[in-house]
Amino acid sequence: MTRHRRTPITIGIGIAAAVLVGGGIATAMTLNGKDSGPSDDKRIETTLRDFYGTLGTGGAAQAVGQTCAGDRAQYDALPEAQKQAMNQGKVSMKIDAVQGITVTGERATAVTLGTLSLPGAPDSKRSTNEHLRKENGVWKVCSTDGK
Repeated sequence: MTRHRRTPITIGIGIAAAVLVGGGIATAMTLNGKDSGPSDDKRIETTLRDFYGTLGTGGAAQAVGQTCAGDRAQYDALPEAQKQAMNQGKVSMKIDAVQGITVTGERATAVTLGTLSLPGAPDSKRSTNEHLRKENGVWKVCSTDGK
C-alpha cells in the first residue's frame, strides 16, 4: 500500500482533483448527564466516510461546506477557474477502514485506508493521514491543521 500525505484543501494527484470535506454529525443525546450517542472515534469515522461520499457524488463545491473554517476560507480564496477544474473530474475514495484515531481536545488525526478512483487513471490503494477539528460540537475534516 502506498502512503500519501494530503496537501491543504486538495488531494495532490495530478491537478487539484478534490477538496477535503468532512461531514457533519448530529450531536449526541444526553441521558442523566452522560453521552448516550456515538463515541468520538465513531463520529470521526462517520465524518470521514461522509466526506468521501460527498466528494464522490457532489464534488468539491458541494463538499466544501462541510469542512472546517480554515479549509472553507482557503477554498473560497481559490480562483474560480481552479474551483471549476476541481469539480470537473469525479474523484471517489472507497474507504475500507479508518485507523489510528487520536483525539487531543478539539483536534484529531486518523488514517483512512481505501481505494482512490480518478478519471482516466487506474484505481489505487491509498493510506491517507487525516486531520479533523471539532467546530460547534461537530467533527469536520480540516486539512489546514495538517500544515
